[in-house]
Amino acid sequence: MAQLQKKGHRGRQAADDIINSLRELAHAVEEGAPLARRFTVRTVRIPEPGKYSPAAVKRLRHDLGMSQAVFAELLGVSRIWVQGWERGVRRPSLLACRLLDTIRANPASWLATVWAKAG
Repeated sequence: MAQLQKKGHRGRQAADDIINSLRELAHAVEEGAPLARRFTVRTVRIPEPGKYSPAAVKRLRHDLGMSQAVFAELLGVSRIWVQGWERGVRRPSLLACRLLDTIRANPASWLATVWAKAG
């Protein structure tokens, strides 16, 4: 119970910090102040995830030596979705593509992590 209270307090503090920052931002905008002087502005470029054709999904699954059902379970999607990806009926979401990118980049490491958590 104490942990829940601590987390709740931290969450409330974070919410208060965000609200205060937004008020400060609104005030600066109202004054017409140059924001770059008052705030740190960062631009982050996030690369697009890979594109996965039906053959690419199937090849990755085969490289891992998994059935559609096991592959789907490990990805957190239904077997029907994996079937749809492999048939070209559906396309993996951007989030699924990012996960597939991670798996494809280092399948052995990804498998080791998954199996370590399972055991």
